[in-house]
Amino acid sequence: MILINYINEEIKQIKYRFYERIKHPYITKFLEAPVLDEDMLYLLYSMLEEKKLAKQKLDEYVITTLLVQAALDTHQKVSVSNVSSERVKKERQLKVLAGDYYSSLYYFLLAKINDITMIRLLANSIQEINESKMSFYKDTQSISQSIAHIKIIDSSLIQKIAEHFKLPNWKAIVSEFFFFKRLITEREALLQGHDGLLIETIVKDNSSINSKLHGDARLKHSIEMCDKYIFLSKSQLHSLCRQASPLSSFIMVRIDEMLMNADLLKEEVAEEG
Repeated sequence: MILINYINEEIKQIKYRFYERIKHPYITKFLEAPVLDEDMLYLLYSMLEEKKLAKQKLDEYVITTLLVQAALDTHQKVSVSNVSSERVKKERQLKVLAGDYYSSLYYFLLAKINDITMIRLLANSIQEINESKMSFYKDTQSISQSIAHIKIIDSSLIQKIAEHFKLPNWKAIVSEFFFFKRLITEREALLQGHDGLLIETIVKDNSSINSKLHGDARLKHSIEMCDKYIFLSKSQLHSLCRQASPLSSFIMVRIDEMLMNADLLKEEVAEEG
């Protein structure tokens, strides 16, 4: 319990330092602060803690990685459609500038401690993510290729760091975990009437069936296809987490939490029964 409380307090402090770092009076006046992915934060911290890094170095690596993710997320929200409203134009310009600002902060922090290796590692990850984003939108992609690109987009940053610190078991687990999380998130969005990029691709792969359906029947089929991939991913995560470890325990707990929040845990129990 003492260890858990210590980790939670450390993560709380990192979050505080992250939001202090990105404060900018002009940007915060018009845009909301980026939302941190709590799972990414916890996994980054735990992974680097496993390597027994010095506290200052660990904090710097976590915060710089979160800055990169914030930059990517902010740029992702920039609309490319034509707009006539000056307010919307200004907001779009600010999002671009905010994303660039977060990127410049990560370069600044790592340059200040002369960590060229980490700068190069994160830059390579950004390139890989952007290339995967471009490839994902190609109509010629197969479902397996699309899933591979989504896994890079959602977890390349952590995978690259795991690779750098020679933690191969982390690479596979975080890749599948964030894929699972993406499916759960897009399923919820679908139920609220919003399309998700991944689910659209999955459904498109089964277009011969889905094209004949409309309204509630189409939605039901899309949800069923999504659920199929959710439970396949869950099974894969269980296989990857067979060896007992703090990482495996965290992943198993989060899987059940997400399934429960999506009302899928009782559905799984019913199917197994």
